[in-house]
Amino acid sequence: MSTNRSLKRKASTSKVVPKKRAPQSPSPSPSDLDNGFEDLENGSGNDEEDAGGVYEDPMIDRQDTDGDSSEQDEEDDEDEDNAEEISAGPSRPQNNNKHLYKAPTLDEMEAMRSAEESGGTTFSLQLSALLQSTLLPTTPAPTLKTLLSTIHSHILSLPALPAVPPTKASKRIGNGTKIPFVGGDQWDPIKNEVQWKLGWEKPHEIIVAGSWSVVGGYRKGKNEGGNIDLVVVMPSALFSAKDRMDYRYFHKRSHYLAIIYSEVQKLSKKDGPVSGAQLSWENSMGDARRPIIKIQVGKEQGLKHRLDIRIHASILPDVFPLSSLSPTKSLLRSDIPTPLYSSSILNDTLQKSNLLHLHRLSQVLSPERTVDSFLATWRIWATRRGIRRERGGSGWFASMLLGWVVDGGQVGGGGGVRERIKKVRGVGKGLGHWGALRAAWEFLAQTDFDQTPVFIKTVNEDAIPQSDFINSFQDVFVDPTGKVNIFAGWEKGDLQILRYHARETLAMLEDESGDLFAETFLRDRNLGAEIFDDCIKVGITNVQLEPNPENPSHTDLATQSFANILRRGLSDRASLVHITPSRLTQNTLDIGIVYNPEHATRVIDIGPSSETSQSAAAERFRQLWGEKAELRRFKDGSISESVVWDITRPEEAILIPGKIVKYLLGKHFGISEESIHCISSNIEWSKIIQIPESVRKAICVPGSEKQGFRPVIQGYEELYKILKDIDSELPLSILNVFESSELLRYSSTYVPHPLDLNRITSSTTSTINHFPPVDIAVQFESSPKWPDDLAAIQKVKLALFDKLSKIMTERLPKSKTNILFDEDYIHNSAAGEISDHSSLEILLPQGVSFRLKIYYEKERVLLERILYEDEPIFATSLPRPSKKLAHQALEKHLFLFNHKTNHHQSIKPLHHKYPSYSTATRLLKKWFSSHMLSTHIPIEIIELIMAKIYLDSESLQNPNSATAGFVRSVIFLSEWDWRNVPLFVPIQSVKNSSISEKRLKFPTNMKQDALKSFENLRNKEKASDSSIANQHGWVVFTEEDESGLRWTKGITRVIAGRVAVLAKATLAAIKSESENGDLHVKSLFITPLEHYDILLHVSPLATSKDHQNIQANPEEWETKLKFRNLQSSSSSEQIRIDFNPIESFVHDLKRLYGDSVLWFYDNNGGVVVGGIWNPAKEGARNLKAFLGYNSIPVKSESTLITINKEAILAEISRLGKGMIQTIERRK
Repeated sequence: MSTNRSLKRKASTSKVVPKKRAPQSPSPSPSDLDNGFEDLENGSGNDEEDAGGVYEDPMIDRQDTDGDSSEQDEEDDEDEDNAEEISAGPSRPQNNNKHLYKAPTLDEMEAMRSAEESGGTTFSLQLSALLQSTLLPTTPAPTLKTLLSTIHSHILSLPALPAVPPTKASKRIGNGTKIPFVGGDQWDPIKNEVQWKLGWEKPHEIIVAGSWSVVGGYRKGKNEGGNIDLVVVMPSALFSAKDRMDYRYFHKRSHYLAIIYSEVQKLSKKDGPVSGAQLSWENSMGDARRPIIKIQVGKEQGLKHRLDIRIHASILPDVFPLSSLSPTKSLLRSDIPTPLYSSSILNDTLQKSNLLHLHRLSQVLSPERTVDSFLATWRIWATRRGIRRERGGSGWFASMLLGWVVDGGQVGGGGGVRERIKKVRGVGKGLGHWGALRAAWEFLAQTDFDQTPVFIKTVNEDAIPQSDFINSFQDVFVDPTGKVNIFAGWEKGDLQILRYHARETLAMLEDESGDLFAETFLRDRNLGAEIFDDCIKVGITNVQLEPNPENPSHTDLATQSFANILRRGLSDRASLVHITPSRLTQNTLDIGIVYNPEHATRVIDIGPSSETSQSAAAERFRQLWGEKAELRRFKDGSISESVVWDITRPEEAILIPGKIVKYLLGKHFGISEESIHCISSNIEWSKIIQIPESVRKAICVPGSEKQGFRPVIQGYEELYKILKDIDSELPLSILNVFESSELLRYSSTYVPHPLDLNRITSSTTSTINHFPPVDIAVQFESSPKWPDDLAAIQKVKLALFDKLSKIMTERLPKSKTNILFDEDYIHNSAAGEISDHSSLEILLPQGVSFRLKIYYEKERVLLERILYEDEPIFATSLPRPSKKLAHQALEKHLFLFNHKTNHHQSIKPLHHKYPSYSTATRLLKKWFSSHMLSTHIPIEIIELIMAKIYLDSESLQNPNSATAGFVRSVIFLSEWDWRNVPLFVPIQSVKNSSISEKRLKFPTNMKQDALKSFENLRNKEKASDSSIANQHGWVVFTEEDESGLRWTKGITRVIAGRVAVLAKATLAAIKSESENGDLHVKSLFITPLEHYDILLHVSPLATSKDHQNIQANPEEWETKLKFRNLQSSSSSEQIRIDFNPIESFVHDLKRLYGDSVLWFYDNNGGVVVGGIWNPAKEGARNLKAFLGYNSIPVKSESTLITINKEAILAEISRLGKGMIQTIERRK
């Protein structure tokens, strides 16, 4: 109990703000944080949606107090005793003047300073709570002490074994334990005759190494504690000076551990503290030369948490001369230096030195537990990002970083010369754990360890010369002993990904207005398809590699070999190439690539010229590319080696890096394409948003697929020139032409290929000839010719449309025009009289259509007068329309001519700033549509969500591929706590930002006002009596939308909840299938139907978008197209622009039944309409007029009615006669 009391005092004096300084939303207690603790080591988490705050989905474990009530009571008493001591608020005087305060004490000032250093008060409290629930006491539990003592004493009690040849030594151990000889068949002492022998003697000593012995334990997952390392120091008498050569040391090491393994395994089968423990082999820090014993223990051994006890083998530093272990020496039968081999031996001599290094840091840093807090936060941050323990995620690596931060050292690279060394001071001893963590991130993010080798400060005179490290390694970071390079054995991508995460985390922390703590420490960011722009899985089971004694592991050798070839081939297309063993699949490598957006889609790679001076480089180029390399002459007259990649359409350019990977791995390693699974650069992603080839050939202009959006842009430019050139033929001049169509901002789900008007027939292509129009608005000059009456203004617009129609027919004889009336005007002509209700439809000869509206700015003024000014009292004044009609007309006017055009101008630059934004948005639109959410989610809000992903990428770099953007958007939708947090999209900032400025922030002052507005909205909803179905779901703020509801008024909480459920299901499928390397892209866009009450199955003949259906049957139209020449071809007279019968039918259903039934439909060719009954309508209620739905009496004493579902379904059947095939009532 005394130990716990002292620990409590230590925690109370640490550099965090005490709970008395908590903000309005206090930080939860550690016991509250325990629910839903995730397994950090395996990256698993709880996806269930909770109603609470951010801590209900975190990585914090409940501290079980069963059996420790007395200790807890004492700690609680101590909390009360120290309450005044830890208070960070101003002290109140003990007199009657309660309005007076004392000046802050030094402790209070220190607490406030610490809070500021820790990212603010709230962040500090969250971090404090996280650490309090992660760190374990420095003193181990008695049960664990007994367990360790048993293993320790048992190893020391083992008898010595005489030295025998390796074959006999293997038989002596028995069949139950196999000696893990390393180095491969070439060095296997069983398969090769050797002269040396294997014996066993009692260890020189056994020490508890690692951070556990210095700063205490920690939790790394739910009911799982951190590792405990036991180091067995082998006696020097077992080794000779020559044992450092040809793997002899490692073979003796493996034999020594195998004896211990065998004996501990026997002990685990007997009654006692070790009974039931599970033993296995693993590698120390990923080094295949250094196997270690892993003993898994837990509740069966009486422990509170399951944990791993790892037994390492070590030697004394003087066993081998240090000079003989220099990285410039060769310790194998080769003249080539073996720096990795030497580093492995040296690492076995440094466990005690590492322990002393960590102990010194814990002594010099204050307050107490600063070191273990730093190590814990580093482990959590690294685990959340999928950084492997052996490649930067361990406490050992974190302690090395902390040593540099505190002590500094020496850095090379002065004047561009690696060997030019200078001293660098450390930050010092005054940093808290958060400050030290940020300093470590900055060190990693800003240091190029290749150009500037780094040497941690050392007082050890017996060190390897710095020049040996510089000449032997590419990336250099030497430990405090001056003997080993920490990055020895690391593939360059391992360091790149570590630096990447450090850099992006720091970039995120610059914006202090977001939820930085959750994004830094609580949310998993380890999904390959989320981090990387391209994620590829490669099977290496049958890969034949050139042996390399420095890489005894087949996986490590494949990793290094693949990385070298792929970096050469991808060159500047990729800013990062990371290759790592798959976490779940054996003999599989995961390749992650971060694109360089400026070069990733380059179609041609230009190599060395044909000049004699570059013949050697040209030969290397041809060796790399083989038959792909060819000499080409360019426009400037130069002749160079080059590689050309063929693509059939612009959007396929993003697939080129994946093609390069497949080609190079196939050429140099003989890997078949069946063994290479591209998760991101999969052609199936593109096919999801492409018109089928048979349809394109049937109705589109030949070759249009190679032009992308260019035909539509050209059609608009031609129409624009005509409109600006006809002022002399119009009564009013045209001032401006405004764009507002998704087709002109490159974000429509399908590329609008121009239609070949001569090949469209009504009988054979009616199900595939949907013709989307481009929406534009024309502004005429202000003039007294315009009337002041709103209804008369609409008549003038019709007259102008008629005039424009005649002019267009004269200018373009083959064009066709129609004057249209809006749907709301047809169904409610009274409301439409004063609102804009007409448009001009223009079909250009090249197969592009437009829908033109007229914008007259005075309409808004007239409508606002009706709403906000008193009615005139003059007898001659005309009667005003009702305010209700005026309000509807004003909303429509603002939507058409303000909101849509402003949104278009804000979104369009994103296509140029982020080349992959367009395709990512199209994928997300397809996802929403495929899951039958088309009638509820406006396209504008989908574009804003994707804009948020690109503008505010949080702790990751902006996505450079459409797949990465899509996956991140799905993750965002699955994680978004829309009930309590609005979405901020700084879309207007794009216009004023530079091309290089990737992260954009929402203005702070506007954000504060928006948060107040959001809070007021939620408070009003809580106080109102409206049903949940009518309450707002999403709230999305932009700089222009101060309400946050401009585009989300129709997105209720029911719809928002449905989106979250679908996003979580989609994300789960992506995670599981991508881990197996078999991602079925199409399945992500197929929606489940079991949740709907009603399903209307519609005939495919009733849609003009059958080819867009994700599950469409091509035979439906291909069979008819075979005999198209027998049909009478039709002219443009029969072409109906934007006509789709099913969509019109669904609009009618929504209009007729209002909120009685919630309808769902896929507007990309869907043939199923889903419906959900409104539960609020099912209860009995009094009869009254204008209920809005068919009703039926309820059998009761009073006159009550309820919704008549059978009658409504019968009405729907009559309305959809000829379209509806069956009506399925599921509930």
